[in-house]
Amino acid sequence: MRVTQNITTSTFISYINQHAENLLKTQQQIASHKRINKSSDDPIGMGQVLGYRTNLATTDQYQQNIEIGKTRLEFNEVTLDLAADLVDTARRLAADYSGETLTTGTRQSIALQVKDLYDQVLQLANSKLNGNHIFSGHATSTPPFSRDDDFNATYNGDDGDFRVMVAENVEVNIVTDGRRIFQDAANGGINIFDELKNLIDGLENPDPVAGSAQIEATIDALQAGRDQINSRRSEYTPVLYRLQATEEYMTNLRPKVEEAMAVLEQANVTKEEVELQALELAYETTIATAAKIIQPSLLNFLG
Repeated sequence: MRVTQNITTSTFISYINQHAENLLKTQQQIASHKRINKSSDDPIGMGQVLGYRTNLATTDQYQQNIEIGKTRLEFNEVTLDLAADLVDTARRLAADYSGETLTTGTRQSIALQVKDLYDQVLQLANSKLNGNHIFSGHATSTPPFSRDDDFNATYNGDDGDFRVMVAENVEVNIVTDGRRIFQDAANGGINIFDELKNLIDGLENPDPVAGSAQIEATIDALQAGRDQINSRRSEYTPVLYRLQATEEYMTNLRPKVEEAMAVLEQANVTKEEVELQALELAYETTIATAAKIIQPSLLNFLG
């Protein structure tokens, strides 16, 4: 087979283009410090890198969820701690002012204090975090509790829980049904608002004997109501531990994933610089050889 000038020219053009492409690829690897900059550099490797990136993005989302969950637990804890203290204050008032010999004026004054405590507990039960009510179940835009002028409380939320996705197919739940905290009589617990109302009614009862009996009846009930709130608070502890443990696991996992991705993705710059020098030499040699063999007119056209 006779080697024509066209074949020789095409061969050199192919070599020059290949060398130029290799030079550009190596220069990109050195500049970016990455061995893989596009899928064609290493299709299998790029697939693995994308998998690692997806894993890191998912881990970031789970860690954000965990942080939201921890914030929610801390907010709930502070809120219920205050509520428990208010209920205990009402219990102490009931214990201190249940005597039949108290004057009407004293009882009316204490009744006003208990009404204020009632509204403070109601306000805490209607607390919001980031614009959402925390004890309304899923009905976060609805204040969970309201009362009428006679201090009868009504629950307006639902029975939904606050769920935190902490890993694939793994959720932790935080109780957000306010009834389980403040109005749990249906489950054998205490309706705290009812007991505060009973205390108010006893203090305002014009019959000191009957009123005293009403007041005394609320002492143990309010103690049980305080314990009920604290019992719900205690349920947060294992949830918090689980969130913290999961967060620690993901914090330790992240650098390992990043390291594995770096081994696969990042370029050995020193090696690539040596490779670049070899490619530059090969490119220059090919150009020089082509200049001697291919007709000058064609080289001018290529230039």
